[in-house]
Amino acid sequence: MTPRQACVAFGLRNRRAGMTMGRRPDEALAELLRRATPDDCLDAAFALHDGGSGRLVEVAHGRCAAPRPFSDVDYYAGIARWLGCGFDRGDVLRRTVGDDPTVLLADDGVVLRACVGGTQRYSVVPSSGWLPKLASLLARRPDIAAQLVVVPPQALAAAVPLDGPRINIGRLEPLHGVPAHALAERVITRGQGAIGLVGLAAVATAAAHAPAIALNGGILTMTGVLLAYASTRALALAATDTPGALRPRLNSGALPDYSVLVPLYREDRGLAHLVQALRRLDYPHEKLDVQFLVEADDTLTQHAVLRETAGLNCRMTIVPGGRPRTKPRALNVGLRQARGEYVTIYDAEDRPDPLQLRIAAEVFAASPPDLAALQARLTIDHVSDNWLTRMFAIEYACLFDHVMPMVGAHGRLLLLGGTSNHFRTDALVRVGGWDPYNVTEDADLAIRMRRFGYRTAMIPSHTFEEAPVTIGAWLKQRSRWFKGFMQTWLVHNRAPRTLVREVGLADAVVLHLFLLGALAAALAHCAFVLQLALLASGQANLLFGPSAWVGGLQTLAVTLGYTASFALGAISIRHRRGIAISPWAVLWFPVYWLLMGAAVLIALHDLVRSPHHWRKTTHGVARRPRRPRFGRTRRA
Repeated sequence: MTPRQACVAFGLRNRRAGMTMGRRPDEALAELLRRATPDDCLDAAFALHDGGSGRLVEVAHGRCAAPRPFSDVDYYAGIARWLGCGFDRGDVLRRTVGDDPTVLLADDGVVLRACVGGTQRYSVVPSSGWLPKLASLLARRPDIAAQLVVVPPQALAAAVPLDGPRINIGRLEPLHGVPAHALAERVITRGQGAIGLVGLAAVATAAAHAPAIALNGGILTMTGVLLAYASTRALALAATDTPGALRPRLNSGALPDYSVLVPLYREDRGLAHLVQALRRLDYPHEKLDVQFLVEADDTLTQHAVLRETAGLNCRMTIVPGGRPRTKPRALNVGLRQARGEYVTIYDAEDRPDPLQLRIAAEVFAASPPDLAALQARLTIDHVSDNWLTRMFAIEYACLFDHVMPMVGAHGRLLLLGGTSNHFRTDALVRVGGWDPYNVTEDADLAIRMRRFGYRTAMIPSHTFEEAPVTIGAWLKQRSRWFKGFMQTWLVHNRAPRTLVREVGLADAVVLHLFLLGALAAALAHCAFVLQLALLASGQANLLFGPSAWVGGLQTLAVTLGYTASFALGAISIRHRRGIAISPWAVLWFPVYWLLMGAAVLIALHDLVRSPHHWRKTTHGVARRPRRPRFGRTRRA
């Protein structure tokens, strides 16, 4: 028998015995287990749980590996079954830990020793490296299993709070739970590539043999997209600000555990303000599960977390090195350790409304289970820095105060923002978490949740954010967003008929409108500016194309788009009374839209050259108020 086969035999013995009293010491098995590798142990544990007899034979002979569960609860439960000892999600541990437990740390694992009813009990978070020796010990001394309970890392953090962060190493494998066909790891499929080549060939042929028809077709296509995109701004203007759904007030005892994930990378500057905002959250501290997710080689941020979080009951989860190095990859590491019934994400520069978690918990409690995600409104709080931050603030006000509430009020597909999203944890795990290869993981996740039958809604709560203060920083961020839009559109259009069947025709149109429409509108504005330049140089026929009726349609699209955008921007400024911006600031929109066109071109370049590269935005450089001013939130 090989050590790997011994791991399978050990698990089978524990599964058949059922009770520890029925097991006998086995020195030969113990010696084989001691020589096994951690992967041998893990493959045996999860093949026993998920595989049939055929899979067990394949694993025992080393012909295949068993997939690891995404959730840490399932992962450690599988290890406990294999070891033949108890498993506790954390509920029992929290009640019985006592006042003076002993915590031992070694090699990424944790042992908590406590006396329960006069008996020593050991709660263990075993690292994979422990498993061969631990299994060998239990093969020699099966009676010890009665004193041993395997727990996930989050259970230990809840049972034994510390005055500052508890440090634990995150688990990378698997990177995600997203089906392979729904990943952005592959930019385009062969079918999409073939269709794209055929389309390019058709356009080139038309341009060579019938240039007037080709030009008219291009102008009509761009004009149609622009008209549709402009109509969303017009509809947002016409929409009324409806009050939020009635929700019951929940007292502190009725509130569930809430996990807060904070992904950080080179974020030592503004971390103190975020920690202050987390301290101000109006939520029972014992029910908060705050995780700072920090890359293994980012010692600067690790030291900043240790320095700033003194007195805050939280965890710092170290994200092991690997590729791709993206925010959604870190979020998946945190999600599998989240203990809360609900989970939210805050970025380093965020300053959330202190009532936000309560509001989200109350909305979830009053809603059916298919409402699985909520989006808070994002606001820029340093509009006086320069014209760029003012444009960004107006853009956010238009989007989060008018466009997104309008879409949500009609029950349509709502694309999430990258922060202040709130989820039902079980639904988020069910859809596979975040795609680590997608650089706008929020939009992709919103569509995938819709495909699984879940809904998303807005909540009447704000989070103050930091806008880029330089054009270089703005282009980095916006080109990443646009590249993510392209990734997301390509991923969800690999099987267009399946998409329509799963989300419905109306939501499929919304998807195309908000992903392609944003890109097309930016390029259309640049094309219009180019046409104006041609007009100024005497090439008047190129301004509206060779056909008068096409020119008239293009004029209508441009007029409607500009008028709706200017009007929505001015109204948004008035709606957000706290931002000191003149309504005339919207006249800068044409310059701002030229930057968007440049960002689209950079995104196209990056999609081809570095599709999974995350263009990092530096935070903590803006002149922000010391403490944000939150208005009163309407309650039921």
